[in-house]
Amino acid sequence: MLRALCSGASGLNAQQLKIDATANNLANINTTGFKKMRVNFSQLVNQLLENSGIPTEPGSREITAGSGVRAADTAVDFEPGNLVETGRMLDLAVQGEGFFKVIRGNEEYYTRNGIFNLNESGNLVSPGGCGLEGVHLEPGTNKVTITADGTVKAEGPGGVTEAGRIELYKFTNMAGLRLEGEGLFTFDDTTGEVVAGIPASPGYGTVKQGFLETANLELTEEMTSLIEAQRLYGFNALTVRTVDEMWGMANNLRK
Repeated sequence: MLRALCSGASGLNAQQLKIDATANNLANINTTGFKKMRVNFSQLVNQLLENSGIPTEPGSREITAGSGVRAADTAVDFEPGNLVETGRMLDLAVQGEGFFKVIRGNEEYYTRNGIFNLNESGNLVSPGGCGLEGVHLEPGTNKVTITADGTVKAEGPGGVTEAGRIELYKFTNMAGLRLEGEGLFTFDDTTGEVVAGIPASPGYGTVKQGFLETANLELTEEMTSLIEAQRLYGFNALTVRTVDEMWGMANNLRK
C-alpha cells in the first residue's frame, strides 16, 4: 500500500506541474513571440519482482514494478510562430531562425517579440524599456524602412540616411536560454556560444517590417493537454484515496 501511495503522490505532483505549464501557455496565447513550455516526465526507479532466469520460450521477460513518475524538466519549444501583418512601421518579425538582441541597463536579452517604439533619444525600445541593438535614428525622422537583411534607413529633413543594421543571434545550445519574462531570454555563455549573423545570410532568417510573430501554440492542443492532465490528476487522487481507505480498514481490523 505504501508503494501505491507514493506512486499516486508522485503522479499528483507531476500532473500539477503540467497543468501549471499548460495554464501559462494558455494565458500567453496572445503574447507576441511567446514560446510554449512543455514538461517532460521520466519514470522513477523500477524494482524487480520476479527473475525467471534464462527464458525458456520467446517473449519471456522479467517482471518489474515502477515507483511513480517525476518531472524531468520544463523545456521551451522554440518552434517559430505564424507571422501576422500589422502594417505598423516599427513592428518587426524574424522569418526563420534568430533572435533580436535588446539591452536594458547593463543586461543583454534576446527576444522574438518585435514590438518597438521610438523614444526621445532616437532609439527603438520595447514596451518593457529594452533598446534594440544597432539602431539609432536622428531627430525629425518621419519614416523608417527596414530591409530583409536588417538594414535600417531613415527619412528625415536631410533626406534618406542609413541608421544602422539589425543583427540576429543564434545559440550553439538552445537549452542554455533562460526565460526571464516579457518574452525575454538570457544566455549564460558557460553553456554555449552566442553567434551573431546578418539577416538573410545562410542559417539566419530575414527581418520583416510591419509584421509580428504570434505565440507558437494552438488553442485546441493546449486545451486537450489541460483536460488530459486534469483527468490524470483525478486518477492519481483516486489512487491515493483508495489506498487511504484500505489503510483505514487495515488499522480497524480486530482479532
